Amino acid sequence: MKLLQFCLKKNQDYGGASFDLGLNGNMVHLWDKVVRYRNIIENNKSPNFEALEDTLKDIIGYAVIGLHILKKQ
Repeated sequence: MKLLQFCLKKNQDYGGASFDLGLNGNMVHLWDKVVRYRNIIENNKSPNFEALEDTLKDIIGYAVIGLHILKKQ
């Protein structure tokens, strides 16, 4: 699945919530994923749920959403 399609489908599961709180909310979502990524890498652990690849896709997705919100402002 292409990354854009992945991001849009995943956002559908959340009812479009990624857009609800503007750039501040987007920053929180993005920060959560970056901290998760850092934790996995620094501790050299396998995650309990989402694979590392999924976390990286989410980071890209939230960055794209942030750009979209910025463009709309």
